[in-house]
Amino acid sequence: MTSSTDSNQQELSFEDALEELEAIVGQLEQGEIPLEDSIARFERGIALARRCDERLGEAEQKISALMKEGGRIVEVDLRTGETLKVNEDLGDEILPPGAGVPPATPRDDDGDDDIPF
Repeated sequence: MTSSTDSNQQELSFEDALEELEAIVGQLEQGEIPLEDSIARFERGIALARRCDERLGEAEQKISALMKEGGRIVEVDLRTGETLKVNEDLGDEILPPGAGVPPATPRDDDGDDDIPF
């Protein structure tokens, strides 16, 4: 059975969990709250630290799931292992159609570099 606090914690983004954790650490460092409140905040801080670690782990898995294989990127569903998307030619993703490397301009090799400064 999960409490509403557990389900709320599962919905927290990394940034929100970290912000709350930093606030708790600041409160505990001041040392001006009663012992029972300190213990409750410490417990909440541990739960938030675990949530941050979990979210970082998820991000790490997602990054590793986007594997670059030569000229391909394969995106994989982390829960099922199913391939979601394969990009065969990354150039099509980066450059618009018809765009490419501009043609080289001819150089006259008269020894003058023509640097305009």
